Parts: sequence; C-alpha cells; structure tokens
Amino acid sequence: MKTMNVSSFLKEFCFIVNVFFIISSELLFYCIYKDFHYFITRISHRLASINILYVKVFQAIASNNSLIDEKMNNQLLRFTDNAPWSYSDINISDIIEVSDEFDLVLRYGFEKPINAGMISLVFKAYRRGTLEPVIIKMKRNNIEDKLTSAIENLQTFMYLLSFLPLIQKYQIYEVVNKNIDIIKRQTNFSEEVENMILMKENCKHLKYVKIPRVQKEVTEKYPNIILMEYIHGIKMNEILEQDYEGFAKQVMKFGFVTTMIHGVTHGDLHSGNILFIKDETDEKYKHKIGVIDFGIIYELDSTYKGFLFDIISQILEAPPRETAIKFLSSSLIDPPNIIQQIPKEHYENIIGFVAEIIEETIQSSKKANQLQVYKFLYKFKEYLTNPELTELGIRPSDNFVKSQLVLAMSHGVTLTLCKDDFFTLADKVLNELFHTNILI
Repeated sequence: MKTMNVSSFLKEFCFIVNVFFIISSELLFYCIYKDFHYFITRISHRLASINILYVKVFQAIASNNSLIDEKMNNQLLRFTDNAPWSYSDINISDIIEVSDEFDLVLRYGFEKPINAGMISLVFKAYRRGTLEPVIIKMKRNNIEDKLTSAIENLQTFMYLLSFLPLIQKYQIYEVVNKNIDIIKRQTNFSEEVENMILMKENCKHLKYVKIPRVQKEVTEKYPNIILMEYIHGIKMNEILEQDYEGFAKQVMKFGFVTTMIHGVTHGDLHSGNILFIKDETDEKYKHKIGVIDFGIIYELDSTYKGFLFDIISQILEAPPRETAIKFLSSSLIDPPNIIQQIPKEHYENIIGFVAEIIEETIQSSKKANQLQVYKFLYKFKEYLTNPELTELGIRPSDNFVKSQLVLAMSHGVTLTLCKDDFFTLADKVLNELFHTNILI
C-alpha cells in the first residue's frame, strides 16, 4: 500500500510539473509573438498529448470567463470532436460481434472511425440488406479508468491552484468540478439511450427537428455501444450565408420548445452536436436540424418553465426594474420565497444590479450577450457571500444554473447564424411559436 501511495504521488507530481511547464512555456511564447489564437491552439494540442480531458476543461474555463471569442471556441469544439485516438482505443471484438449480429457492414473497415470524441469513437456502417447507413458509437477501451486517473491528477492540480486569488475570482475550481461531473455522466451509455428516446418522443411533432432512432436492445447487450440512425447533414462551417437565418430560427425553436414547453432540453447544444439539413422538397420546413449526442439533458420544473416564458415574452417592453423584481420573485433563487426575508438594503442592491445588467444587455444593445449572463451570475454569487445573506441560505437555484448552462452552450450557434441580431430573430421565432410579439 505504501508503495502504491508513493507511486501515485510521483505520478501526480510529474503531471503537475508537466502542466506547469506547458502553461508557462506557452505564455512565454505568447509574450514573444503576441498571437493569441496561435497560443490557444498550441496549448490545446500540448494538453491533448496528456489527455483530451484537459483541453475540455481548459475550454470550459476560457469560455466561462470570456477569455476566448466564439470563433476560437468553435475551433476548440472541432478539435475536441476530433480528438487523437489510437488502435488500442477500439474494442475490435465487440464491434465485430455487433456487426455480425445485426447484419452490418463497415465499408472502410473496423479501424477507421469517422469521428473521435473524448469518450467515444464513431463508426459509419450499413445494413447489409438495405444499405441503410447507421452509426455505431463505441466507448474507448478502458475510458473510465483513464478518466478516473486524469480527474484525480486534475483535482490535485486545481486544489493547489485554488489558494490563488485569481482562481477564486473566476470560480475556476467550481467550473472544473461541474464539467467533470458532466463528463462522467457521458460515459453512461444506457442513460444516453434513455435520453435519446425521451427527446425523440418529445420532439416527434417538430417537423424541423430530426433525432436519431436508437436500438435500445443493442446497448442492453453491449453496454459500451450505441447503434443509431445516421442523419445526413452538414456542419455549421459548411452552411451558405443565405441559409443562416433559416437554420438559426430552427435552433432557437428547438431551444424554446424543449425548455419552455417540455422542460427537458439538450445539455450540450454546441455546434458539434447539430447537423444542418436543407430539404428543398419541403416547402414549409426547408431548413431542418439534426440533434445528436444526448449524454446529458437538463430537466426544469413546471414553475420555472412558466417563468421563462413570461420573462422572455415581456423582457423588451417591461422596465428593467420590473423585470428584475420578477427575476427575484421567481424560482431564480433558493430557498423558495427567500426574497421576502432579505433586508431592504440588500434587496435594493440586488434589484439594482440585475436591472442594470438587463438595461445594458437588452434595452441598450438589443443583443443577447453571453458575457452579461456570466457577469450577472458572478456578481449574484459574489453578493450572496454577504454574512447577513449567507445566514439565510440564499443561493442561485438549480433551474437557473441549468438554463444558464444551456444558454452558454447554444449561444455560439445562434449568434453566429443570426449575425448578433439575436432578439430581432428571437421575436420572429416566438411570434411563430406562441403568437406573441416581444418587440413593440
């Protein structure tokens, strides 16, 4: 046991030294050449050489604190969706068994995935009789053990950094732990299959959304494999500019309907998990989206769903202070009805800065600015550290945190496609969906 502890210590020590060396050397390189995008690219590739998990965490930290722009964030997404892999990651025996049992043909062989994520490798296959294309999603060999080891190293590293004021200021330790929990859940393929089935049922009447059919029995027999329908579509960087608005509207519709009506929405709706389909034969729904990768979904309660609809349908016409009061009287904070117990001075301070952010974000710029959401969340949490408030146990609600995460993920897609004019297009979408106009 003692030898094991020494060995673990040495591994973690080597990891910490290695990461410090990568970060410090790349910072020095950046100071010389002053090319930020090149700095991000270099540091991502070097972190990936240790484990792709560290790139995902680095991306989450940078994105949450607005250290990278949408273009850079999308570039990192493409990188993490095409993560390095080796033949040792492929469970050849399982993929051969599944292919034989379900009469599938892999035209390009068992060792050529079409995509490689951090958790899984993706293969394209065909049904032998009909030549219908399907997707075989397979967990990398020993991915749980590799993740566990990588997470232990990372948590030790973050614990050491947590004593630095800068780390505390940007809540990096919390961001890391939150993303680790999400990543762990994505290794559970049985849960992902159930999520797909639920979302497909919820969206069955949405003619502009395609969610893959999944064969549940395959995962029940082979827990490390998902067999699903192949969806023909293109990536966001392949869309013609003339189709931007059409696709942006469908992404917004999907987000609004699944959040405000179903209360169950995709938990990782970035550009890599959306396929864009242009159907010239469908006059009403020429633009469609295919939504994939349901490793995590978010569920909101019915009260919060109603609050979201009420706020978003009135946010532009109501005075900022009135909207701020609605925010704090809703399920934005926990425990329920706690706002009535807050001392008047603190109540007015909170209302003031919420109204200020709403004014800056909506009334002035007419843009949905992700930075403002993070700014509000940070200021909100910071203010709640006031001793008088901590005694009351006041905190952001789980519903609010979930919806903030969904906004953060989908933000890059919608703002890129609607060219920053988010609310003008959102007004059109909401009017089509709910017959309400939020722009006067």
